[in-house]
Amino acid sequence: MSDTMLGLPDTEKEYTLTIPRPQYDRLQRAEILKVDSYFRQYDPEKDTIKFVVTERQRTSFAKYATEENRENKKTGSLYWITQMFLEENINTYMKG
Repeated sequence: MSDTMLGLPDTEKEYTLTIPRPQYDRLQRAEILKVDSYFRQYDPEKDTIKFVVTERQRTSFAKYATEENRENKKTGSLYWITQMFLEENINTYMKG
């Protein structure tokens, strides 16, 4: 049972990311972002999407960005589009 369900505050770290809309579309098509609950805002002037992921989600997505996964025939195509979720890369997308 989650902390929130127990009435405790949810203290999991969240990342608010801003990326170009085509990149967000690729993540959705690859079913990395399976639901629209991640979406927060669209900026039509910059053609960017602002969305939120939790630390747990970031860690899960980053598993696809490993060299080991790159060789996997089923999930290797996710290698490049999930690089942004690696701990050393995520701060680049936390602008905006």
